[in-house]
Amino acid sequence: MKTLATQRTVAFGLLGIFAATTFGGAAFNVAEAQSKKTWRNLAIAGGVATGYGLLKKKKGVAIIGGLGTAYAYSRYRKSSKKEKSRRANWYRRRYGRNWRAHYRSGV
Repeated sequence: MKTLATQRTVAFGLLGIFAATTFGGAAFNVAEAQSKKTWRNLAIAGGVATGYGLLKKKKGVAIIGGLGTAYAYSRYRKSSKKEKSRRANWYRRRYGRNWRAHYRSGV
């Protein structure tokens, strides 16, 4: 019986992590939730939880982890694209027609 209680505790803990991943804006500061690094870290955490669910053959944990991972990764990509766009716009305004000679996309 003790192992069943431990398993339930782990399951509820993981459910809390998934809820924080899925509803990131409510669980974190709005400015922090929109940062690229935060979404990347949440996607990694969701992937770890998905792996745990697959290894332990817990279908529900794996599905919820996969959904959380997909959502966090999509938000990460969106934040990354927005950051690149902002950087390119700044170079356009600063350097005018010759902005591509000064722009470094990976910096």
